[in-house]
Amino acid sequence: MTTPNLPQSTHDAPLRLRTLGNSGLFVSELCLGTMTFGGGDDMWGLIGQLQQEQVDQLVKTALDAGINFIDTANVYGGGASERIVGQSLKNLDVRREDVVLATKVLGPMGDGPNARGASRGHIMSECKASLQRLQTDYIDLYQIHGFDPATPMEETLEALNTLVQQGHVRYVGLSNWAAWQVMKAVGITQARRLCPILSLQAYYTLVGRDLEREVIPMLESENIGLMVWSPLAGGYLSGKYEGPDISEENRRARFDFPPANRERGSAVIAVMREIAAGKQVDGQPVSVAQVALAWLLHQNAVTSVIVGAKRVDQLRDNILAAQIRFSADELAALDDVSRLPAEYPGWMLERQGEYRAHRQG
Repeated sequence: MTTPNLPQSTHDAPLRLRTLGNSGLFVSELCLGTMTFGGGDDMWGLIGQLQQEQVDQLVKTALDAGINFIDTANVYGGGASERIVGQSLKNLDVRREDVVLATKVLGPMGDGPNARGASRGHIMSECKASLQRLQTDYIDLYQIHGFDPATPMEETLEALNTLVQQGHVRYVGLSNWAAWQVMKAVGITQARRLCPILSLQAYYTLVGRDLEREVIPMLESENIGLMVWSPLAGGYLSGKYEGPDISEENRRARFDFPPANRERGSAVIAVMREIAAGKQVDGQPVSVAQVALAWLLHQNAVTSVIVGAKRVDQLRDNILAAQIRFSADELAALDDVSRLPAEYPGWMLERQGEYRAHRQG
């Protein structure tokens, strides 16, 4: 969750540090995403095929800007992303304690039925493999990449607790879980006195605010940190896929993910363009993409926004978004154009709770 007045990074940078969930772990408000690292002739290759020298430049740029948080996953590039990240930290002579490394487990890492999922066996073996690829003795944040309906939740959480007790993992988190699933996990960890759930990694953008219905209220209630993935909705909120002269020869034509409601999205991007036109950052015009990132950084529930890039100049532009500040009117305009349609039970809860929520004395 957002914590005000925290110390700045040791780098002379505008990035703020925030505590991740209910912990004393400080992470930068921007996190370097690594899905573009190491892809081949597969789905990951459509997202990015960056190799070691290119990644070293991106990691150095991120660290120099004050980013201390790097997120990867064992499935990215079939393990290549983790290997490249680990080697990059070695190449740049980065002190291990100066970076917060996060990775994830769930997806298939082999052909067999037990080479995937959130079973104890898969978690324990894949953690060991991730440690080797990352060339480190411990993972700061180990996350379950998605919900596994085939594994009892107790088994998953007990396995994570074992890794923490062994010292291989410092903190644990989840990714892409529903609110009820997270709350059930919280209840199990409390009842069994297991390591707590520190964070949830989830999709959240101006054209994808579904998280606000159930997940964000739950996160705020339980003081669980929110890490946002795909903050530009797969590039859609760059604005380059909207307009009369847009070519279909782009990444969303080949890999249209995450889904975006184009009808609503067009109106959102129009307002974003208006706001961007009236701003500058570091002496340069503000882009639509920077507005999208800055809006997330203005949301109280957001701890860190995961930004990926294929080039150093893209990463630098993303980092500059942290300097953008919106007026109350600008925030209201963005909220109005992107607000979710009313849905039950939300509208009933609001109606019935109004006279209690605003009571006096």
